[in-house]
Amino acid sequence: MTAPSFEKFLSLSVDLTAFEETDLLGTGMAHAYLAKVRAACGDEVVTDLLDAHRAARADAAGGTGSHARTPLDRDLFDRALRHRILSDDRLGPVARNVIKLWYAGMWYALPPEWTDRHGARTAAETSTVTAAAYQEGLLWRAIGANPPGAKAPGYGSWAEPPRIADRYLKGATR
Repeated sequence: MTAPSFEKFLSLSVDLTAFEETDLLGTGMAHAYLAKVRAACGDEVVTDLLDAHRAARADAAGGTGSHARTPLDRDLFDRALRHRILSDDRLGPVARNVIKLWYAGMWYALPPEWTDRHGARTAAETSTVTAAAYQEGLLWRAIGANPPGAKAPGYGSWAEPPRIADRYLKGATR
């Protein structure tokens, strides 16, 4: 079995987080996050997750199988993601953890039911990925704030509450 593709993981991450590829790459965390998901779940699960994502994109593109960023029917794509990935007992918990990983910079332990059925790995326990992951969490960009204790926001920035940009209020799966 070949290792899961970085480009496919990045594409999945774009669709799960509602952030653009350049935003995700700009965190500097993409390679570390793929490595963490692989260590926590194994290459087989990650490959199956990426294949299900490709199939969901194909469903929304009318079955063309294109992995490119072609215009998709967003409602159809959201339904396909929910059907093929998020509601799946094996892939859903992993996909939700990928979302949390990008937003919080933490890998959270998979549910006990998942590890009982699919195997427990030491890397599947709740843990930080790197010290920079907290600072680069998408949560801070989504709410327009700086991570407390990590990136100085500037004098007086505390005077106004953080605002969530309109583009993030539309949902995590865009």
